[in-house]
Amino acid sequence: MHRVAESALRGGFEYFVGDEQLRAFARLTLLDRLRWLEEARLVTLLGRTPVTTERQERLRRGEAIVNG
Repeated sequence: MHRVAESALRGGFEYFVGDEQLRAFARLTLLDRLRWLEEARLVTLLGRTPVTTERQERLRRGEAIVNG
């Protein structure tokens, strides 16, 4: 049986990182970890929609994500 995560019911998301993925990341040098982080940051920036961009800006300003 597949259990739906509470965050998914609220419109959020979940991501599972397995033990092997954690071990592989732990084997990276500090510089390689930073490079990985920067690449992940760039991918998320490139994939943003205008709506996502506006919501992130609202969060930075301490405002509600959506008008209401």
